[in-house]
Amino acid sequence: MTKNIPDPGFPTSLDGVTPDWLTTVLRDAGVLDCGSVAGFDTEIIGQGVGIMGLLHRLYLTYEGGDGPETFILKSPVLDEGTRFVARTFMFYGKEVDFYRTAAGDSPLVTPRCFTADHDPESDDFVLLLEDLGDAQVVSQLDGCPLNLAEAAIRALARHHAAFWESPAFEDRLAWVPYGWDPPMPQGVQHGMTTAWEPFLAGFGDYLDEDIRSIGERFPAAAEEMMSFRAGPTTLCHGDFRLDNLFFRSGESGPEVTAIDWQICVRTAGAYDVGYFISQSLTIEDRRAHEQHLLALYRTCLADEGIDYPADQLFEDYRRTVLFCLCYPVQSGGSIELVNDRAVQLVTEMLDRSITAIRDLNAGELMP
Repeated sequence: MTKNIPDPGFPTSLDGVTPDWLTTVLRDAGVLDCGSVAGFDTEIIGQGVGIMGLLHRLYLTYEGGDGPETFILKSPVLDEGTRFVARTFMFYGKEVDFYRTAAGDSPLVTPRCFTADHDPESDDFVLLLEDLGDAQVVSQLDGCPLNLAEAAIRALARHHAAFWESPAFEDRLAWVPYGWDPPMPQGVQHGMTTAWEPFLAGFGDYLDEDIRSIGERFPAAAEEMMSFRAGPTTLCHGDFRLDNLFFRSGESGPEVTAIDWQICVRTAGAYDVGYFISQSLTIEDRRAHEQHLLALYRTCLADEGIDYPADQLFEDYRRTVLFCLCYPVQSGGSIELVNDRAVQLVTEMLDRSITAIRDLNAGELMP
């Protein structure tokens, strides 16, 4: 017997998007005063980048009025394995909640959100976002140039400062989990356990015994590795990497816009910093500029009246680098890699992660 699934009241895929729905959304958002959406064309974008969500650019035409020409539609992926990962970690619901309750308070620029809906029962969602097609993008495969890395770290520090031990976590942002709250560690444990053998089948040739040992011990140690209880916490992006950043020229230098807030959590600020530096810079650039970028982050926090002691920052940074091994493992072993670019991205993430763990002797922090 087929189970009747209630209509969530919003389109759950591109097929459900209609001119009438777009008209209603744009009127409610205050960007369409008169007239209506007559029709639209689409193209899929972000293949191999938007691993956890489907991204389409919509080209709108209007009748009797004018509005923005293009938008980005974000909707759930179709692959059931990837959907399971998204449901386990509450990715879709968290991103919708971020745009509803937190984006407006962050100094870190985010794309304007015209509508954000999520159905907890089905875990379907939809986001209609500003098109950032005019901004500069840099492939994570190529690595982040130093000037853009500095801009990203400055923007990240200002964002962290805005939510540093914020009382809003007790009410308006109560939906933001600590990075070590269930089901996060349990999800990582399950994800690493189920992904490990498929990952080895595809990427095992890249691993020596030291990294294999860390991977094998990872599930049992996941909860302790994810716990940053010793110091202050803030709202972390959780996936702060180059593929999720857009750059525009500003009067004082590059301005950064961050997308993909699905993984946002409350944890130590060094988590975003470690993830960005270890995953988005080439190995050579990370080695050359790592200490400079860490110092820049501390300085920017200090400008906002926040002291993150250097020794604590570096310890949290090393712990993050160690933990980041789980990302290429889970991506390579449990998520559908839709094209060669996605495979290359996982391979590069793995190489950068392994090298950073060894360079920083982070393996000694393994519980």
